[in-house]
Amino acid sequence: MSPNDGMVRVDPSSRTYQEFARLYQIAQELRPGSEDRWNRELYARTDDKWGGLAVDGTMRLHKDLVLDQLTGGEPTDDPDRQAQALATVLHESEHARVAIDAPGEPNAVRRRESFGLDESLTELSTGDNFPEFVQRAGYAGVPQPTPEYPGAVRAGSELLDRATSSAAERQQLLQSALDQPVVMRFDAVADHIVRNELADVVPPEPAHQQAARAQLVNQMAIPEWDGVQHRPNAGGLTADLTRAGVDRAVGQLREHYRQSPDEPYPAVTPNPAASRAAQAGEQQRTISAEELRALPPPAAESRIASAAERATATAAQPGNSPGATSGQQVTDAGRDGGLARFLADQPAASGAVQNAPDLGDGARGRPERAGQTTGMERG
Repeated sequence: MSPNDGMVRVDPSSRTYQEFARLYQIAQELRPGSEDRWNRELYARTDDKWGGLAVDGTMRLHKDLVLDQLTGGEPTDDPDRQAQALATVLHESEHARVAIDAPGEPNAVRRRESFGLDESLTELSTGDNFPEFVQRAGYAGVPQPTPEYPGAVRAGSELLDRATSSAAERQQLLQSALDQPVVMRFDAVADHIVRNELADVVPPEPAHQQAARAQLVNQMAIPEWDGVQHRPNAGGLTADLTRAGVDRAVGQLREHYRQSPDEPYPAVTPNPAASRAAQAGEQQRTISAEELRALPPPAAESRIASAAERATATAAQPGNSPGATSGQQVTDAGRDGGLARFLADQPAASGAVQNAPDLGDGARGRPERAGQTTGMERG
C-alpha cells in the first residue's frame, strides 16, 4: 500500500500548488539550509493530521486546514486557522532544509530522542520567524499562532536557557543547532556548552572536545525526549532531567580535568558505529549473510564482550553508578536497537502500547471542533 493512499496529488499547475511553492521558496530564502529535501510532490489529505514532510520528500498537507488557507494574502473568515496553516508551511519548510542522519559522526544521536528535540527547536524557530515570513509572503494582519507541541517547546526552551546567558546567545544557538542534521542537535548544544562554560578546563584539541561533547550528549539525550512532542505534560520533567544531566556532566568534566588534565574524558561514544568505522581506518566491503553462514564458528578465545559486559565496564567510568537516573547510561546495544527504529521511523518499543503511533510524516492531531487548533500538532 502506498503511503499516499487516501490522499490526492495536487496538480503542479494549480493555484494551490503554485501558492504553496511560493511560500516554500520564501521560507527557504528566509532560512537557507544545506539541502532541500522537498521532492516537489504535494498531496492533499483529509484525515486528522495537519500534515508533514515524508521521509521520501513528499509534502502532505491537510486540504481544509492548510491548503485552502493559502490564499495569496487574502484574509479568511478564520484568521487563527490561517495563521496555523502558514505556521505549518514554515515549520515543514524548516524540516526540509537539512539532512536527518549523519552516520559518520561519533556524537550523532541516531535514536528517536533526536526527533523530540528537533520538533521542539523547529517549533521555537517557527514562532521566532513567523512575523517576517508572513510579511514577506504578503499575509499582513495574520495573528501570531499559538505554539504547538507545548511539552517539547518547554523542554527545548529550558535547555536553551540552561546553555546560554542572553537572548542573543540563545537565538544564535537555536539557529546553529537547526543548521545541523537532526541527529546532531544535541551535539550542537553540547559544543556551545563546552566552548562557553568549560573552555577553562577542556583543551582545544579535537579528541578532548569530542569526548567532552559526547559526555554532555549522553547526559542530555535522555529517554524522555522520545515522543515529548506528543505528551504536553511531559515538558517539565524532560526539562528538569535534562538540566540535571547537563549540570552533572559539567561537574564530571571539571573533576576529570582537575585530576587528569592531559587525558580526554572517557565518554561512551553516542554513535558507536561511527567510532568502530574510524577505528577500522578503511573503507569496508561487507560480507553477505549467506557467506557468513558458510564460515566455521569463531573460536571461544576470540569472543567479543557482550552488551551486558560492556554495560558493566561503562558503569565503572568516572561519574557513573548502578543507581544512575534516567538517561545517564545507554549501552551500545540500546543505541543500535534504537537506530533501527530511528531509520525505519518507527515509535520506540516502550511506547507501543500506551502511545498513539508516532508517524514519520509529521502527525498533527485532530481539532476538537472546526476552527479550533487546541490539541493539534505540527509535524
